[in-house]
Amino acid sequence: MGKAEGKDNFFAEDPLAFSQLIWSDRKEQFRLAENIIVDNDKGQLIFYDRGLADVTAYLRHTKAPQKNWEKELEKHPYDLVFSIAPVAEIYQKDESRMESFDEAISLHQAVKESYQALSSIIEVPFLSPEQRMAYILKKCYDI
Repeated sequence: MGKAEGKDNFFAEDPLAFSQLIWSDRKEQFRLAENIIVDNDKGQLIFYDRGLADVTAYLRHTKAPQKNWEKELEKHPYDLVFSIAPVAEIYQKDESRMESFDEAISLHQAVKESYQALSSIIEVPFLSPEQRMAYILKKCYDI
């Protein structure tokens, strides 16, 4: 999406246009997930790496909030929200992660606030990927 068009940071260049694309894609993911048939007693687990509240958080963070999208968030509830904070010891800027660590912390807080308005948040401790997965799955099945 932006790099193919010669944009190094599509979001920084045009936050609203970028966010409109992401908003549409994430709403479609949500719609598709609603159509999954639940076939066991615990239900179907569906994980999103990022959701709709991320979009509104990023726009609010850049001082370009979209109040109509923020109101629409209530139509797209999440049963559980897991939050994994940036960790200084392993944080690296790269082609996808363009923010400094301080910016990442600030964005992380904005995203948390967006989800806290919709659901409670479970903080995931800094663990190995395997331990983190086990922690998250245990929380999912403990509810």
